Amino acid sequence: MRKTPRHRIRPTSFTLIELLTVIAIIAILVGLTLAAYSGVYKMAARSRARSEISALAGVLENYKSDNGTYPIPPNPNFASTNLYTSAEPNVAGPYQSSSEFLYQALTGQTNYGDAPPLPTATSGIKIYDTFTRSQLGPNPPVTGQPLYLMDPFGNSYGYFPGNGANAPPNSGAGFYDLWSTGGDTAGITNSWINNWNN
Repeated sequence: MRKTPRHRIRPTSFTLIELLTVIAIIAILVGLTLAAYSGVYKMAARSRARSEISALAGVLENYKSDNGTYPIPPNPNFASTNLYTSAEPNVAGPYQSSSEFLYQALTGQTNYGDAPPLPTATSGIKIYDTFTRSQLGPNPPVTGQPLYLMDPFGNSYGYFPGNGANAPPNSGAGFYDLWSTGGDTAGITNSWINNWNN
């Protein structure tokens, strides 16, 4: 009597090595995708910052044609603050103060409202520009904290009007500088985006 040969049943599950190989490939692909997304996001944010700065430059020219000068804060110590080296755009300080002032000057605010709906201009003061909530910091708003112009990186824009002890070269009464640090908070100025060197 002949015995029928027994067939080996091949397991249908994956081996540990196969699973680890698939996981490693997926991890590599995720890493590549995230790196590409980060670069694309940063390029888009820099492009948006350039556009916003160009728009603000036009608004500032309108302000100057009406008032004879760019917005100059009433605080005499403002112009002597060295915004270029001593301030960080992501914390309260000179950057945010300059951005708060610029927001006030261009929207006619005297009360700086800090929560939606955004406050209307004080009666009799001209509105030069309006801003969406996404262009203003802090976002979300903080009760009691003034609004400031915020760049696409979540930091306040820098604004330096007129002249002063720490003013850059070629500044004067008809001068202003408006910039975004491009997401940098360590003072690496060559990554900045500004109104005179895009």
